Amino acid sequence: MSLRIRDDIVHLESTIGSNMAQTVAGGTLTIPSSMPAADRIVKMSATAHVKEHWLEEDRVNIEGMLSVNLIYAGQYDTGQTYYGGVQSAEVVAFSHFVDIPGAMPGMTPHSTATVLDLQPTLRSDGRTVDVDSVLEVSSTVLRAQELAFLTDASVSPPRKIKVSKDTFHFDDVVGQGPAQTEIRHVLPVSLGSERPLRILELVGSFKVAEKRAAVDRGVLSGTMSYKAVCVVLSEHTDDEQLRVYSWDDVARMELSAEIPSARPGMTIHAEVAPPTVFGRVINEGQSIGVEGVQSAIIKVVEQGDIPVVTGLEADSNLKIGLRTESIMYEKVGDGATKDVHIDGSVDLPDSRPPLEKLLDVEVRAAVASTSLVGGRVTVTGYLDLAAMYVARTDDFTQPVYHAVWNNAGTFETSINMPTVSADGKLEADVIVLNVQGEPLSRETIGFQGTLKVICRARERVAKEVVAEAVELRQFPGRLPTYTCVTLQAEDTLWQLATKYGVTTEVLLEQNPALADLDDYDVLPAGSKIIISKQGASSLV
Repeated sequence: MSLRIRDDIVHLESTIGSNMAQTVAGGTLTIPSSMPAADRIVKMSATAHVKEHWLEEDRVNIEGMLSVNLIYAGQYDTGQTYYGGVQSAEVVAFSHFVDIPGAMPGMTPHSTATVLDLQPTLRSDGRTVDVDSVLEVSSTVLRAQELAFLTDASVSPPRKIKVSKDTFHFDDVVGQGPAQTEIRHVLPVSLGSERPLRILELVGSFKVAEKRAAVDRGVLSGTMSYKAVCVVLSEHTDDEQLRVYSWDDVARMELSAEIPSARPGMTIHAEVAPPTVFGRVINEGQSIGVEGVQSAIIKVVEQGDIPVVTGLEADSNLKIGLRTESIMYEKVGDGATKDVHIDGSVDLPDSRPPLEKLLDVEVRAAVASTSLVGGRVTVTGYLDLAAMYVARTDDFTQPVYHAVWNNAGTFETSINMPTVSADGKLEADVIVLNVQGEPLSRETIGFQGTLKVICRARERVAKEVVAEAVELRQFPGRLPTYTCVTLQAEDTLWQLATKYGVTTEVLLEQNPALADLDDYDVLPAGSKIIISKQGASSLV
């Protein structure tokens, strides 16, 4: 055989589609009998967790649960103020679907759920809380592909061949795996005259500082930050009050996933889950002990360029059979980021008493739209704001209240991305880096902070490439009655059928032992098969 070829295989993931939908879900939370009953709800927060998702044709089904944290105000038997907290991992179950045309069983979904609105209602018994929520569920469906194609071809002189090539920019998926590490930290409390008695809410966040591939591993390293709402005793009235403590970037952590064939220099992608954390007051109120789990899914890809053969033309003395394949892949552009300053103000709802002292503000930001004009991407979005504050009263009891403002503000920014194609798909996300609040009056709260807007372009590219090439067997004159062929490494049904001028159906009929193989499966090297002249064509 004078035709010599070189080929390669890459493992790709292409996005079939993404979509989102909204749903409502409800449940109940019960305050244990060992705790005083509630007079009113101060704050309720919730996190949605996707427990299971599965694919049907053109849709993704998603099921999950809401974990809820409740802070409420009540009274001891003595009449003094009591603040209680109830945390439950499974309060509200939700189930919904997302339509994604082209999705099929066997593909890979990535699904998330976000709480858009949460409405708690305290019943008259003071112990049962009805929880109503509005959720946004979203999913992206990926299809894994193993693509084989020619990278070069040549022939022995004096024959000649013309090889047409193109360059394939790819992300070869090496593998992915789960990473999990235990959280065990001791957080010091800045002590004054007040010491925390108990913790009502503890929230942690992991900020990734570095992503790296090691030998057979993918690694994330970063820092943990925490915020805790604690009960303290008033030094004047012995009533319970609330204080908010925060610790930014206080502990370094590392997550590692075992990924065979990973090597230094490869690229890391990661999906980091919110940490599950629990805390308790230790050392007589001088510290808070934190325990929990931080998890992530780490994926390793190898980025590179490979030459691909798009056509072969041989001289008249050589006949070549080609199998071409149209491949569809996504070219992911470099990401661009920009920090955006935000500021604004909100007025307290009429149902809330005036403000005496601001304890804490929180901001959630979301992208509303993206647009591309002249190489610049415009990203717009909105902010939801929440504030916890001490109310001004005439009896000096200093009760704590919580207020929420949906669409408290908007943002817009423009990012220069000159390499983005007009046909490309833009993806944008926003992260709250920091936020501060200040009371502007008894009725108004001002806020300011910084957001990081992240934008990336995905372009779907179609390319026709040569997947297989084989030199056709030529029989001058009369065909032999049959030909006995010893299978070589990398032989496929398509190659043999094309080489000897028969169809794969005829080849399978004459060799029943190959019946379970597909046209492009590699055949067992060293085995022998028979190809009769039935169905074959004479090549001169």
